[in-house]
Amino acid sequence: MKELGLQLYSLKDDFAKDFKGAMEKVAKMGYTQVEFAGYGGLSPAEMKELLAKTGLEPVASHVSLPELEEKLDFHIDYLKAVGCPTLVCAWAGMKTADEAAQVGEKLSAMAEKCAQAGLSFAYHNHGHEFDKTPGGECLFDIMMRHGGNLLMVEFDVFWIAFAGEDPIDYMKRYAGRVMYIHLKELGVKEDGSKFNAIPGRGTLDFPAILKTGEKLGVEAYFVEQEAGDYVSAEAVAEAAQYFAAL
Repeated sequence: MKELGLQLYSLKDDFAKDFKGAMEKVAKMGYTQVEFAGYGGLSPAEMKELLAKTGLEPVASHVSLPELEEKLDFHIDYLKAVGCPTLVCAWAGMKTADEAAQVGEKLSAMAEKCAQAGLSFAYHNHGHEFDKTPGGECLFDIMMRHGGNLLMVEFDVFWIAFAGEDPIDYMKRYAGRVMYIHLKELGVKEDGSKFNAIPGRGTLDFPAILKTGEKLGVEAYFVEQEAGDYVSAEAVAEAAQYFAAL
């Protein structure tokens, strides 16, 4: 892969201690793009300077729905100032069809406001969105139906598979709306429990996922490493090496 991004939450402890130093570490690992998970208290001018210094391209920013409801204008202004084109809703709770529809309507309004500001807007899934209603419909599908045409998708393939669904099937289902992919590996222990493994050490067919993404016009890919039986920085570095070889 020529371009590979990192969701900066992967190194949250490093960024909490030394944001600028952690950005330099990310660049040295071979990543060329980043997806924010907070701005480290840096002003837009300071962030632009850091991005220029490290050569990292800002592609998206993760923000939870509650914060988007409270500070949408702040995030839009910040991303425009640093040249980051996409705002992503990182998480939204939903347990029923009505709640999924309500979330979709909120996201639709946010996507419209982002579009007016020249930004794209996407939703990043976890596993709970793939729960089914009593009638058998997936909450994610309900949310997207109410989200309108401006709401794009950032599919986290780990969570789709964790929920028992096929990531490639969902990528194809939402062809034309899949902007980004989180390249997160699904590991399965002997007792059947699932966890976020290092890419290449789990069950997902990343070559097929990347091939499908290429056909669908996916714009960027981000590694995201969450808690696991490994040192985060080492896992993130190994993930970069794995995908560089594909």
